[in-house]
Amino acid sequence: MLESMTAYGSAEIDINNNHLTIEIKSVNHRFFEARLKMPYSMGKIDPAIRKLLKEKLVRGSVDCYIKTTKISKDETNCIESITVDTDLLSQYIKALEEIKVKFNISDNIKISDVLKIPNLFINEEKSFSDEELEKKILKTIEKCLGQVLEMQKKEGAELKKVIDKNLDIIDDYVVKIKDGSKDLLNNSFIKIKDNLTKLLSSSDISEDRILTEAGILAEHIDVTEEIDRLNSHIKQLRYELNNNTDVGRKLDFIIQEVNREINTIASKSEEKDVIYHCVETKSIIEKIREQVQNVK
Repeated sequence: MLESMTAYGSAEIDINNNHLTIEIKSVNHRFFEARLKMPYSMGKIDPAIRKLLKEKLVRGSVDCYIKTTKISKDETNCIESITVDTDLLSQYIKALEEIKVKFNISDNIKISDVLKIPNLFINEEKSFSDEELEKKILKTIEKCLGQVLEMQKKEGAELKKVIDKNLDIIDDYVVKIKDGSKDLLNNSFIKIKDNLTKLLSSSDISEDRILTEAGILAEHIDVTEEIDRLNSHIKQLRYELNNNTDVGRKLDFIIQEVNREINTIASKSEEKDVIYHCVETKSIIEKIREQVQNVK
């Protein structure tokens, strides 16, 4: 089944008086790339999260956000806590008292003065060292990834419909190109023969030699093989779309080959209708190429 790289998922969990919200966003990328934004205290499980994302998503640019908020005022189990550096505060108060005595200042020390002391308050994050907590977080991330994968499948199914529709249009154009090229070889042969006969009418070159040279030149504009290869590439595209997953790069390569055959046919042909159909086909190929860029 075809899968897209674009998807979103979210999941939530309560741990130690904290509410964790996990969001995962994925968009198209040539390779796998993960960016994590979470509390510093979760740094220990960063490798495990990245490994899980890589195993499940395989390819794409992935953002994983983990946000924490307190559930209640109970400070005993909070991930983050704020404490006061009492030693630093004591030193400041002692210094202020010395200033008051030395310079005969009568003002009392106010709370507003204390709040101006830099680095007085310490924001501490408790580490997720408990294996059970790690398992809970990873399990929640896996749940979130389940949503992402489900959306990727749905988006992939829609992509497949669009690509199939465009391939049907290409099939129609290939038939028109084939029909328009039926008389191409014979017409070109006659045209080349006539031109050679006129140019060489005064020479001693034999009729057989003229026919041979005309035949060689005419073969250069025969597009039968290109049409056969084009049909083969389209058949392979359809097979990959219907039978395999993680085929984005393979589809991109086949699209390049389809484009190559169309370019060759257009360069060989002298029929206006055939050239027109080639141009229209290239337009559809470009649409498919853009769609394939988002296939996992």
